[in-house]
Amino acid sequence: MGVLIHAGSVDWHQPFAEKMRRGLKTIGIDAGITASRSRESDVAILLGTTMWRAVEGTGTYLLVDRCSFGDTNHWVSLVWNGHGRRGNHKVPRELGNRWETIGVPVAEWRTGSKIVLCGQHQPYSPAYMDLREWYSAVPNATHFRPHPVSDNPTGLPSYRGWLDVGLVITLNSSVAIDSVLLGIPTVTMDGGAMAWDVTGHRPDEIITPDRTDWLRWLAWTQWHHDEINAGHPIKHLFEDVQCL
Repeated sequence: MGVLIHAGSVDWHQPFAEKMRRGLKTIGIDAGITASRSRESDVAILLGTTMWRAVEGTGTYLLVDRCSFGDTNHWVSLVWNGHGRRGNHKVPRELGNRWETIGVPVAEWRTGSKIVLCGQHQPYSPAYMDLREWYSAVPNATHFRPHPVSDNPTGLPSYRGWLDVGLVITLNSSVAIDSVLLGIPTVTMDGGAMAWDVTGHRPDEIITPDRTDWLRWLAWTQWHHDEINAGHPIKHLFEDVQCL
């Protein structure tokens, strides 16, 4: 049954699917492109997180997800058989200096008076089936940062900036990456969060760890469109995949 890239009608899907197909061709993998929301191949490459749940539940898949840092028009995360840290990014044992060559600035840890609870569109967590349940489990927040496509159900004052923020509280949102890079102590309350290793996990837990090893790991979880188009930079992701 081979490999199929599942691409919908979202603007970036078709151009990216062509880049992925070209890159796979350079490493000896022939892939087709489909809009089907059902599994039709041994390996499914899924563009985005919201359209392909029926495919995810039926076998091997590579999720093309939003990047953790950098320009979302040029970077994506690639992860096997799961979302966030629940999937396999096939990070190598030797991390090298990939993070340093990418050159994303990282601020020193800082303090502030605001405690900002960050909203999400969906929980994507086995611990919380409903977001309001999670919001109610965070009693110490002073402000709420709404998700771009959701409202503010908490009664807290809305706040979208970072000025004077001393603690950011998230469930598993990628906003935790932004706050950690900005040097703001952060809490993640679901193990799928990509920033889990450098954050606290209780609403009142403030930690400021060394981020070096985590950053070097993070650099291997996402890829530039040019690297994907070239194929060979991501070749290791497809080694030892049983159905290829």
